[in-house]
Amino acid sequence: MTMNPSAQALWMQFKKATGITHDEYEAWSFGHSSEMADELLALVLRGEKTGTSSLHLFYELEQEPLPQVGSYSVLLDGADQAQAIICTQVVDILPYSQVSEVHGYLEGEGDRNLAYWRSVHRPYFERELQEYQMTFTEDLLLVYELFEVVYQK
Repeated sequence: MTMNPSAQALWMQFKKATGITHDEYEAWSFGHSSEMADELLALVLRGEKTGTSSLHLFYELEQEPLPQVGSYSVLLDGADQAQAIICTQVVDILPYSQVSEVHGYLEGEGDRNLAYWRSVHRPYFERELQEYQMTFTEDLLLVYELFEVVYQK
């Protein structure tokens, strides 16, 4: 659970609307900038982005649990305001080299193909790894999540 007041308010609305009684959720935004958070959130809200990927290594380094099927996330915009709630439907762990056209399509970005996905994700992952003085390789494991929007503001 988070201490973000906007996320807490949206979660309470969701609970009231659905009858869910627990408070187990994460609150986060996509990307590494407020502009990227807004851009990717817009794709989610339009139904174009239903997947996301992250480096498996960071879950270990940051001692965070891996996403689980059925888990909820409150999506924040670039101003840290809650806009939607998603539920994880599928979690795949696979090497970067095995990401498929389908994964690229479901991420919803750019041309919605694998070439575009690779052109933006590799530099993003390389930048993330630099903070840990680590080098990107195509053998690095990714955590790929397929999700659906279950509630929005």
